[in-house]
Amino acid sequence: MAVLGSGRRAPISEGAPTPGLRRELTSLAWPSLVENVLQTMLGVVNMIMVGQLGPTSIASVGVAQQINFTLQVFYSGLAVGNTALVARSIGAKDPEAARRIAKQSLVLGAIIASTVTVLGYVFAPQLIALMGASPEMAELAIPYFRVVVLANVFMMVMFIGNGTLRGAGDTQLPMISTGIINIINVEVGYVLIFGKLGMPALGIQGAGIAYVTAQVVGALIVLYFLASGRSRVRIGLRGGWGLDLGLIKRIVNIGGPAAAEQIFMRLGMNVYSAMVIGLGTLVYAAQNIIFTIVGFSFMPGFAFGVAATTMVGQSLGAKNVDRAEESGWEATLLGIAWMSAMGVAFYVFAEPLMGLFTTDPRVIAYGAPCLRLIAWTQPLQAFGMVLAGALRGAGDTRWTMIITTASIWLLRIPLSYFFGIYLGLGLVGVWMGNTFDMGIRGLAVTWRFSTGRWKSIRA
Repeated sequence: MAVLGSGRRAPISEGAPTPGLRRELTSLAWPSLVENVLQTMLGVVNMIMVGQLGPTSIASVGVAQQINFTLQVFYSGLAVGNTALVARSIGAKDPEAARRIAKQSLVLGAIIASTVTVLGYVFAPQLIALMGASPEMAELAIPYFRVVVLANVFMMVMFIGNGTLRGAGDTQLPMISTGIINIINVEVGYVLIFGKLGMPALGIQGAGIAYVTAQVVGALIVLYFLASGRSRVRIGLRGGWGLDLGLIKRIVNIGGPAAAEQIFMRLGMNVYSAMVIGLGTLVYAAQNIIFTIVGFSFMPGFAFGVAATTMVGQSLGAKNVDRAEESGWEATLLGIAWMSAMGVAFYVFAEPLMGLFTTDPRVIAYGAPCLRLIAWTQPLQAFGMVLAGALRGAGDTRWTMIITTASIWLLRIPLSYFFGIYLGLGLVGVWMGNTFDMGIRGLAVTWRFSTGRWKSIRA
């Protein structure tokens, strides 16, 4: 059984009817959906406040965030391996194994995140330059990046800690911790960005400090949840912290390809962003706002992907392969319904959505057509996101890596350059390449799941 944060248990029963499975998936997904809304709001609120400082500030924050997201993939992949193995252990009714897996993931994650933090801080100017930032943007982006990169160790704790909770079937506690850090981020950010309560106005530096403060608090909350016994996986202070190479190998076997997938994806996104930066500051400001808005459409896909990861992993751990397969398809249908609704909203309210982040009519004019284009890709993207979560729950991370890497580097980047730069279609052309990538990727992931080869993977 999987323990929920409220103390209720989400059973994995054999032969349960589809309506019962649907309720179970929804009970796992809705806290993840709320959590993702809150997590995205960290960026949204920052972007709204930073947007008051002008397009250059928006673009500078976007450059720094792209690099920081890239650095995070070096340990975020571990969270994938950790979640899959924890879910299998809980499905097999072996909470002690789940505890050992979580501890080893945290130890390895701390080593990686500390290294990433030091390298990111030292080489901040070179990393910003690689993104093609103008001198005006770099002047703001470098000090901002050096602040936010300090949050990486604490972000790692949240990735792996929350992944442990989700693997155990508890999606409510991650939601609670994210809600708390969202409040902290808004309050501290407002005070420091604009200089309230007698504090100096720090601009985007204030946004960076607020972000780090929120991540520190979030990490402490997650560690408390894991140590207090509120979840099925309880991590005590004694024992299990020394490196266990055999267990680390199992984690890396699943988490390594997931990390590689994220690395290739982020490097591709950086090339993609550098391409847009070359179109000008206003265009890149529009691009950054689009990414923030589109993040909302990812939420249902992410939430039902989390539910699929948990249910598939726990079902396989319980030797219930049919239940695992049904979970993947049912979660996908639910994700399609939600993401299609988001697509309708993007199409109908494109200009008002852009207007939430900027009053510059030129930025709005660049971004609104792209949102309408993105709206058409939502159903296929739901297939890609949710079924990828199901494959990760089964430990089939190598194929998700291959599909994502090939799609971005063979479709998104070449087609975005062809339409946006070579044909001169600008930002809309760049996003045309993006839509091809997301559509083909969704079809490829669906094919892989439908083969059923993931059922025989040993984690």
